[in-house]
Amino acid sequence: MISKVNELIGSSPDGFEDAARSVLARANRTLRGITGIEVLEKRVKVENGRIAEYRVRLRLVFDMAPETALHW
Repeated sequence: MISKVNELIGSSPDGFEDAARSVLARANRTLRGITGIEVLEKRVKVENGRIAEYRVRLRLVFDMAPETALHW
């Protein structure tokens, strides 16, 4: 089995967990076989002294399609 790793960044006004869920939901539309997620970084955007946005940088691990499933 061969796996691939992608790093993605997501944001949400509602929290880190919601930001991570939005990344996973979007990734699931184009990637198949996601097997793991690592949170690399959490940040917040501040505007007028208040938290305006939560941001996460994630590393997604997914299995590569077997050669028999490739369609060239």
